[in-house]
Amino acid sequence: MSKRILIGVIITECQIDFQKEILRGIISQAFKSNCDIAVLTPLHNFFMDTPHKQIEKKIFDLILSNRFDGFLYGRNTFYSEEIKNHIDNLLVRSGKPVMLMDSADHRSFETTSIDDCAAFEQITDHLIEVHGFSRIYCLTGPKKEFVSEERLKGFKNSMKKHGLYYDRSYCYYGDFWREAAKDLARRMIRGEIERPEAIVCGNDYMAISLAEEFLSAGIRVPEDIALTGYDSSEDGYNFKPSITSFSRPNFQMGAEALRRLYRIITGRICNRVHNENGELRTGQSCGCPEDMRVVQRLQRQNKINARFESNMLMSDMLFDITNVDNPADFADRLDNYTYFIYKLRHIAICLTRKFIDSPSGSFTDKLTFSAGDDVRMVISKSAVRREDVSDEYFSSFDLLPVFSKERAFPVAYYISPLHYNSNFFGYSAISFGKEPISFSTLYLQWINYVNVALEQLRIKAMMNRTISTANHALLYDEATGLLNRNGMEKAMSDCKSEWTARGFDADFIRIQLTGLNKTYFQSGEDKCQRIFAAFAQKLRECVKPDEICGTWSSNILGVVTVHPERAGELFRELSEKCKDSQFSDGENCNVDFSLGQFSQPMSTDVSLGNAMHKAAINRLFNYNISENSANPQFEKLCMLRNRIMKNPENPWNISEIAESLYLSKSYLQKIYKSYFNKSIIEEMIQFRIEKAKELLANTDMTVTEISKECGYSSYNYFVRQFKISEGLSPSEYRTKNGK
Repeated sequence: MSKRILIGVIITECQIDFQKEILRGIISQAFKSNCDIAVLTPLHNFFMDTPHKQIEKKIFDLILSNRFDGFLYGRNTFYSEEIKNHIDNLLVRSGKPVMLMDSADHRSFETTSIDDCAAFEQITDHLIEVHGFSRIYCLTGPKKEFVSEERLKGFKNSMKKHGLYYDRSYCYYGDFWREAAKDLARRMIRGEIERPEAIVCGNDYMAISLAEEFLSAGIRVPEDIALTGYDSSEDGYNFKPSITSFSRPNFQMGAEALRRLYRIITGRICNRVHNENGELRTGQSCGCPEDMRVVQRLQRQNKINARFESNMLMSDMLFDITNVDNPADFADRLDNYTYFIYKLRHIAICLTRKFIDSPSGSFTDKLTFSAGDDVRMVISKSAVRREDVSDEYFSSFDLLPVFSKERAFPVAYYISPLHYNSNFFGYSAISFGKEPISFSTLYLQWINYVNVALEQLRIKAMMNRTISTANHALLYDEATGLLNRNGMEKAMSDCKSEWTARGFDADFIRIQLTGLNKTYFQSGEDKCQRIFAAFAQKLRECVKPDEICGTWSSNILGVVTVHPERAGELFRELSEKCKDSQFSDGENCNVDFSLGQFSQPMSTDVSLGNAMHKAAINRLFNYNISENSANPQFEKLCMLRNRIMKNPENPWNISEIAESLYLSKSYLQKIYKSYFNKSIIEEMIQFRIEKAKELLANTDMTVTEISKECGYSSYNYFVRQFKISEGLSPSEYRTKNGK
């Protein structure tokens, strides 16, 4: 099967009648032409600049997906010039053909528009021919906007055709919203503008605003001033008096825009869907009776919307879906509330990898989004049947898996952002199957519930992780991963009742790494910690699942067991593992240790602290590998070496050192080298060079400053020694290893 064309539709406020009709035409024509549709739509327009609304524009990054073959763009549905320019730039970057809908000519895109001029002329004709009005004003949209000028032109044509007078004072530019209409009405009420017999408005919202102002001032509609609107909105017909309007052929514009784009993409002409022309819809605002067919249709639709809205508001949806802390539970809860979306046939919720991984981050992290980011579908539901979803991520460039599958029929999805304030979570996608319809205003409330729930999920998951981490830190030793003293006491408390009931005696085994004291003086704290961690891992491998094992204190490990004869077994196993580890650089824990044991029935009052103390006294086994332990001078030399390592810059004098140790200078040098394979001077130089390397790599100090910091009075002598040791000058070393 050849690849089906995917058309992207860029539009906002899909719940408004005007946009619904355009989308119905687009989807109807797409299905007839065997094309898929993906409507990229935010939940709100961009007339308010808030973090919550601004993050919505990230959904338009999906424009850059190579899945799309072309775009239909309702540019005039967006209020903000900033968002229009942002979308324009993305569409140009995509390199795909773009068809504007209901817009003036554009330097980069093709345009399809409706003949508003003829339609507006027709509604003006109605005021003149049916009601006999002659002094008629026109309130159109913003100046120089294509549709505004076309509607004004239609008004003028009708006035000319009927030989009626008009001039500039009869024509007013508005905003296709409420403020301009209210301002015009107030000026008429104050007497600044002479009142007309009728006003023909560029849309229903301006007609409603005029009527509200007139009625509040005691001016009757239509008796004193008749009004007409345009676009035939539900709000206009639900208003009292109902607004006479014109049902603009938006369906046909959407269908024609898709046909023209299809021809640009394929070079072929597709069959046209059945034509639905616009028509006058009479209402009470001009003095006509209401069209009962429209009244009945709206009443039925309002009844359905009211029932669904009441059910959702009275339900526990918000409380239920917010009471989760992971995406799987969220999907399970949300599954119970998809029926609130009227005529839904499929829904998919896709969350970004950044959102799903966010519990491991910080509360201050911002969840951003860019096209191509990984997403994962957490719920996929067709009508009433929940579908299996994969745990695998896919690229957001693919939009939805359904667009990659072979199907016998085309699909249309509305893709909207999921977000909260400045954090972007992913996107939802809904389809109404074969019906070419859009979502209702109730969907906006539904998806806002989902957004709140996802933010609560993220916060709750982060709090749970923080609490879990804190609890883990209270009970576990960070260095070894074993239980710490608190953890061992809690584990024993948990086991005590069972062990007591079964009449067990407990053995308390204390293992002390006696050789680490010498290692500390000889090689430093880091080496000791590595040996202790490796030894703890060996002990973990030896203990049984029902034994308690943990870090009791510094250099001391403990085991609590109810198995008899375990002390000897553990000593033998640990001895073998320690011997084997000496051949491994990373896990070498072949070190001296001792093992003590104390036994006590669990039926008696057991104190873990007392038991471990008695185990220390009752030392049973010793494992010794150190040949130097018999020499009383060894620990002194280790301590000396450790002091030199920590402060190599000091002016170490061998004679003074020998005197402090009550040794001759020659004997000191002899035994030092026999133990450490280097003389005191050689080690001092090595430690100075190591300190210099660290300062060169991690500070902005000059080489001269570093030489003094490391105990060198001569800069040249420092450079010479450094180069002998490292094969590079200090400056060359910094260039190679500096941050």
